[in-house]
Amino acid sequence: MTMINPSRRFWILAVRRGGRFVPEFGSFVRGEVIVEMSQRRRSGVRRSDLKILAADPDQNAIETALAALNDA
Repeated sequence: MTMINPSRRFWILAVRRGGRFVPEFGSFVRGEVIVEMSQRRRSGVRRSDLKILAADPDQNAIETALAALNDA
């Protein structure tokens, strides 16, 4: 398991689509991702279909985090 560098943490809002989580929104500011998640909740998306992930800000790290979520 790789450790995330806290100074380079990237937050991702993943939404379940077709049974798998996909990235829908990302930011270096966790609060922005929480606001986006709240907006999705108000529009009717179930909480169980939303997840917030932290990863390094590169495509491989994001894909690895999503794969781990989908495999869980």
